Amino acid sequence: MRIGFAVSAGLESRWLTVAIPTYRRPQMLRDALASIRAQTRLEEVDVLVTDDGGLPETARVVAECGLPRIRHLINPRRLGAVGNWNRCLAEASGAWVTLLHEDDVLYPWFVETVREHVREGVVAVSVRCDRGDEPPARPRQRGRAGARSYPAGWFLKSSPTPFPGVVLQRRVAEAIGGFDARQGGLADYVFWYELSRRGPFRQVRETAAFYRHSAGQWTETEWPDMLRRAHLLRLRVVREELPSFRRVGRWLARFYTARMAGSYQRQFEATPAVLTRALAFRNQPGSGCPSGWAWRFLQMLVLMERVRRPAEPRVVLAEALSGYAEETGVRQPAVR
Repeated sequence: MRIGFAVSAGLESRWLTVAIPTYRRPQMLRDALASIRAQTRLEEVDVLVTDDGGLPETARVVAECGLPRIRHLINPRRLGAVGNWNRCLAEASGAWVTLLHEDDVLYPWFVETVREHVREGVVAVSVRCDRGDEPPARPRQRGRAGARSYPAGWFLKSSPTPFPGVVLQRRVAEAIGGFDARQGGLADYVFWYELSRRGPFRQVRETAAFYRHSAGQWTETEWPDMLRRAHLLRLRVVREELPSFRRVGRWLARFYTARMAGSYQRQFEATPAVLTRALAFRNQPGSGCPSGWAWRFLQMLVLMERVRRPAEPRVVLAEALSGYAEETGVRQPAVR
């Protein structure tokens, strides 16, 4: 489904909208809203709740949350998960948007951390996320967190962070057309990749959000389709971002898909045909190499591909070199 975007009239503008797509989990929604209320720069935020369930208890949670700028929109009909994400994007008023699922939370320094790295030309800023059953007691790290570019070619491995860790430019989301419901449980991964192809995707090296592993998540039921779609996306990344290294790029795609398949094999008992085929990628030569080596190799290939492009802006090339040097410890060469 493709969507249109409009700024809602009559709402005081803030640079960031925290949008929560909710569906019949009011107690978790209460915790998500409390994490927004605890932000150190709350005055820069407005909050949007798009409700796909319409429970009276959800409305009470929103009314009692104590946030000064919050809208609660009940969908006139069920939109489903991806459709509800898209309504969040369509109804957001801020120039920047983050989607916070109702079972996830933001740490108090989330807005402050991201704001330091938001600037013209950047399409998205991501932070690191804790993962687990319950948020840990985490103090903020000292000092200003560093950031690097996360180029589109790196999506051959994975996306940089789970859902609550990404803040994006709303106008770029409009250009993309929102999340593609046809991608099912992989719609977010595909969307982040699309973002990265439209400008710098900045990755902040600070943990500022929490992603909850909870019952009923898509992975439990859709993981075979997600595994298939993830491999297709990796092959697309090779075609679009590593055209000079397609053969070795396809090797890396199989390498990472086999790792993904192994993770699903450990979590679930089912053995669908797609899992068997993906696990067979372990038989390709070199598949036993450490994942860290494959990651460094991918970064080197992306860097080499970008150097080969004559139209590559110097500033983007400098960021690519800086990110590679930070990951590998290799001294950054000068860009002239």
